[in-house]
Amino acid sequence: MQGNSSKRAAAPKRGKTTNEPLLNRDSATALYIQIADRLRAEIDAGTFATDSKLPAESELTQRFDVSRVTVRQAIAQLLADGYVVSKQGKGTFVSRNKFVHDLKPMRGFYDALVAQGVEPKTKLLEFGPVSTPEPLRQAFGKDDGESDCFRLKRLYLVDGEPIALVVSYLPPQASGLTWEQANRNPIYVLLENLLAMPVAQAQIRIRACSAGTSVGRALGLSPRAALLVMDRESFDGNGMLLERTSFHIRPENYEFTLSVQGPLPVGSSIKNVNGAASHDHAA
Repeated sequence: MQGNSSKRAAAPKRGKTTNEPLLNRDSATALYIQIADRLRAEIDAGTFATDSKLPAESELTQRFDVSRVTVRQAIAQLLADGYVVSKQGKGTFVSRNKFVHDLKPMRGFYDALVAQGVEPKTKLLEFGPVSTPEPLRQAFGKDDGESDCFRLKRLYLVDGEPIALVVSYLPPQASGLTWEQANRNPIYVLLENLLAMPVAQAQIRIRACSAGTSVGRALGLSPRAALLVMDRESFDGNGMLLERTSFHIRPENYEFTLSVQGPLPVGSSIKNVNGAASHDHAA
């Protein structure tokens, strides 16, 4: 799997580094940072291949002659940097190259992955009528409470690994869709091609939250694991809501990008900690 970010070197046969210098124990740089830097360099060089398992804590403890606590700090640093991913009950693995999702063009999640040369697989988990959530009744133009909306849950996988769980709410008109149609088509194709409901604009919000039990189980994460969540609402040309979708995304291999263009307006003055106004920065 390849994203838009730089590709790592091809992986040679895994093995222990020979003639390895000792850690600099007199350095101001903490030992766990030195270990993380060493492992990061080896990942970049291909010593550890993408998706390969890092050595066990006991091996790293022996290799670097440090405590387990120090090794765990080093691994935590690599996790924070997105170089490795922890798989519950399996260990720590070298992460894939990041997916870079450009938010500027209006396109679906599936097409955003395909645009990066990725071939995602999907698994439809749910599609059927549900009682319309209160916030959506008026938005869908059905505030009488009698018409059900349709909920769709879909799992996205790349190379067999789940990367996102998608939960969509569609208007009552989706009653004309079959399970097979929902299984084979992204949301925007369902709306545009099968329901004849053209999408004119979308509003997107990105936030962070914990996975929770059900989402965590679907993505192979603990309930307390952090997720990226992209909430999207799509509208027709008259401002009528066509769908509301939440994309629950594993964050270690995914990032969003948005290019903006000037001119840059000059904002108000900002105040530093001592209360003095500063005009040195625009943001």
